[in-house]
Amino acid sequence: MIRALKTVGHAIKLWYDEVYILAFVNMIWFLLQIPIVTGPAATATMYAIARKVVDRENVELRSILSDLRGMFLPALTWGFVNLIVIVVLVVNFMAYQDQYGLVWGVLRVAWGSIALIWRGANMFYWPFWLAQTDRRLITTFKNSIIFLLKNPVFSLSILVVCTVFIVVGTIMTVPLVVLLISWLALIGVLAVEEGLKEIESNEVSETT
Repeated sequence: MIRALKTVGHAIKLWYDEVYILAFVNMIWFLLQIPIVTGPAATATMYAIARKVVDRENVELRSILSDLRGMFLPALTWGFVNLIVIVVLVVNFMAYQDQYGLVWGVLRVAWGSIALIWRGANMFYWPFWLAQTDRRLITTFKNSIIFLLKNPVFSLSILVVCTVFIVVGTIMTVPLVVLLISWLALIGVLAVEEGLKEIESNEVSETT
């Protein structure tokens, strides 16, 4: 949990250092959710900008538009797959909510676990997509899930903190419009960076 809080603190500091550009981009992200079809690309672009901020690169309007265009189709595919998974999970929960017994209890736990893992995989999907040379959807989701399983405590802590941010941001309109997705993107990028360093250091120590 301490590692997760340090990661969140680092993300907030980076956001503060680039507060004007990130607040502006966050508002653009919010507006692009309204047409729906542009929502996934806006989210992917926010992660691309977060990656630039973490790397201390300049973020310009031209690069933002370029990222939006370049990530539109990959993001649309990602969004469509997410829609299917969410619909299947919601239908399963709602269609069988009146069913009782051990088997149905086990199934609900399984569906809940799948939903949690899927939420975590999406949190880290775009940081991995940006870092990879093989940017296929299946490969990216596989790497995200492997990352979750190799860093369960760290990943779960990050997800808990981000869920709190999402709930607060949804209830209070201003955080949703100005900072929510930019914070989540920065946290996701930094979490993957931190987690991969930890995995690499453990692998090195095991071989020495």
